[in-house]
Amino acid sequence: MYRKSNIIATVKVRRLEWAGHLLRMCDDSTVKKVFLEKPDGRRKAGGPKLRWFDCVESDLKSIGTKTWKKKSKDRSV
Repeated sequence: MYRKSNIIATVKVRRLEWAGHLLRMCDDSTVKKVFLEKPDGRRKAGGPKLRWFDCVESDLKSIGTKTWKKKSKDRSV
């Protein structure tokens, strides 16, 4: 209708771009530490079931990429 790209595809692409950016950050970055952290315990009833990283992995699975962490280190790829 407005000749714009699909919003879902745009969100997925941006999510993957941000994940690559996070992996290229230095290891002492707070954002990267939070990204790689695996929470312990249980969530409250009614809490979200998926983490942001779970959505990233789902997007990558739909693309068929398995070695995305290695590929994200090289910005040109």
